[in-house]
Amino acid sequence: MPDAPFPTAEAQRALNGLIGHESFTTWRAIDQETVNIYAAASGDGEGEWIHLDPERAAREAPYGGTIVPGFLQVANLTRLFGEAVTAFTGIDPNHALNYGFDRLRFVAPLPVGAQFRARIKVNDVRPHSTGGFIVRQDVALERKTDGKPTLIAEWLFYISQKAFQAPDAATPQG
Repeated sequence: MPDAPFPTAEAQRALNGLIGHESFTTWRAIDQETVNIYAAASGDGEGEWIHLDPERAAREAPYGGTIVPGFLQVANLTRLFGEAVTAFTGIDPNHALNYGFDRLRFVAPLPVGAQFRARIKVNDVRPHSTGGFIVRQDVALERKTDGKPTLIAEWLFYISQKAFQAPDAATPQG
């Protein structure tokens, strides 16, 4: 059953209550093995010593070693989003779909092994023409050592009205 053509007032109020809400994840790190696997699977960074050769990077790079590819940082956002935005509790994540980025910048390197976290702030909620909502949020990955961001973005999610419905009791859950 498709979404209703216009968002419900109750769903709109619930989402509007998130505007200005800022959340943080726990600190985490990406190790060299993860970078190597990512490069092999994606081709991103393949053949680039700045990502894959810790000894050479320690000698020649100004970062003290290898750095995490930008798109590997982006790939971590999905898990980080789920952790940070605890305000979405009660919204079925199967109906919260990645809608893309309006802005994405890699503003500083993230050294492999360095601790980082995500900071997420909901900025805007607007009805979508096909039903549901578009939620716009500012996202930053921050290094623990100095608090500086390595990635900043405006990230959009499409939230279906079905996200507010209780799961069907007849449907087996995972």
